[in-house]
Amino acid sequence: MVRSRLLPLATLALLLAACSGRQSTLTLDTKPLAKTGDATPMVEKGDALWAERADQAKAQEAIAAWEGAAALDPTRADVQLKLAYAYYFMANVHLRWLDEPEEAQLAAYEKGLVAAERAIKLETPAFAEKIKAGEKWQAAVKTVGKEGIAGLYWHSTNLGKWALLDGFTTILAHKDDVAATMQHVLDLDETFFHGAPHRYFGVYRTKIPFPGGDLPASKAHFEKAVAIDPNYLDTKVLFAESYAAKAQDEALFRKLLQEVIDTPDDVIPELVPENRNSKRVAKKLLEDIEEYF
Repeated sequence: MVRSRLLPLATLALLLAACSGRQSTLTLDTKPLAKTGDATPMVEKGDALWAERADQAKAQEAIAAWEGAAALDPTRADVQLKLAYAYYFMANVHLRWLDEPEEAQLAAYEKGLVAAERAIKLETPAFAEKIKAGEKWQAAVKTVGKEGIAGLYWHSTNLGKWALLDGFTTILAHKDDVAATMQHVLDLDETFFHGAPHRYFGVYRTKIPFPGGDLPASKAHFEKAVAIDPNYLDTKVLFAESYAAKAQDEALFRKLLQEVIDTPDDVIPELVPENRNSKRVAKKLLEDIEEYF
């Protein structure tokens, strides 16, 4: 009887290992990074194109310029961080509106994940060495200081999105590492990227613990994220879609999404394309409200 119970557990463990879908570049042996040219002109070209990222073609050209810069100078963590966010942006803002977006989004999130891993290697080499040596992520991540926040955050954001698209076993394989990373980011700076760690846990707590989540905890995290930056519109979109829908609070759902729609596009001048996308999502959620209530 004991053996019969252990076999499914062993099978699940093998499944998780086999289906996690990719090997982290942090665990791979790599050649020493060497600068072969001046990346600055390519970085500046990418920056100029990125200012027009509302146009998908311009966003893709910006990514190509930054990839070129990274090839010239692979020692620049700032370029890898630009790429980590850019691939996330492409998936979240442009590719999501394709008729069948999943395959394209999966590829974009994985590229963002690789860029974030490269940034982690450059910004926090001691942490990267611990992972390469086999130390558990959840323990090692606690040793990273504030200098590593951006790499960790965009790593976990792209990893989480990629895992959701890759499948249930991939989610199970990575969810605890992602949660530990986000908790560490929250501990280091809860205001990072417009309250991002609270925004993450707002969504996370609608699902964890399985199966019903912890809705009071979810609401508290979302409210904290809104308090940190009420003008970052994706927070209210996720608050409505994740918490209000699950709590069956239709009034809050409508209120949050209408606030998003009524907010000026340039309330955060550097995030106009992101906020316009949030408003588009909000309108779609309201159009489809009968699917939620």
